[in-house]
Amino acid sequence: MEEKIQNIVSDQINKLKNYLDVLENNGLEIKTIDIDSSYLAEDYRRTQTFSKCKKFKDLYNSLPKNKPVFYWFTFNVEKLKSDTLEQIFKNINELINTRKIAEIPKTQRESTGTLYVGKVKDKFHYRFVNHLGHSVNDKTASLQLTYWYDASIYGNLKLNYIVLEEEMKTLVGILEIELAKKLKPIIGSHKN
Repeated sequence: MEEKIQNIVSDQINKLKNYLDVLENNGLEIKTIDIDSSYLAEDYRRTQTFSKCKKFKDLYNSLPKNKPVFYWFTFNVEKLKSDTLEQIFKNINELINTRKIAEIPKTQRESTGTLYVGKVKDKFHYRFVNHLGHSVNDKTASLQLTYWYDASIYGNLKLNYIVLEEEMKTLVGILEIELAKKLKPIIGSHKN
C-alpha cells in the first residue's frame, strides 16, 4: 500500500514538473479586453444576443473554449476608491435575491486595483458572458457587472487573462489562489 501511494505521489510530482516546463518554455501571454459601457448594455441582459451581435461576435468567438484560463479584472483606482466601494457593495447586495453574485467579503477590502480573480478549466467564453451579467442562467455566481458597474462613472474595466495548455488544468486552481494572494481582489471568496 505504501509503495502504491508513493508511486501516485511521484507520478503527480512528475506531471507537475512537466507542466511547469511547458509553461516556462512557452512563456505567458497576458491578453486584455478593455470593458467599456458598450459591453454592459442592458440590451444584452438574459437575451443570448451578446455573443451574436456584430460588435462582439468576433471577440466572443476568439475566446478560449477548451483550455484552462486564469483571469483577473482590474479597475482605475483613481476613479473607484475605497470610500466609493461601500455604496457599490450596497448596490450589489440589492441584487442578491435576483442574481447569484460572486462573494462580497464581510469586511470591505482596501481598493487595490483588482476587482476579481478567477479561473476556469474550459469554456472561458461562457464565463466571460456570466461575469458581464448577460447569462440567461441567473444561478451561476459571477460579477453580474451589467447590473451594478457604471463604466461612465468608475472607468473601464480590464479583463486580463492567460490561456494555458490543457494539461495545465490541474494547476489552474493553484495559480488562481496565488494570484489572488498577490493582487488582493476586492470581490471573491479568496482569503487573502
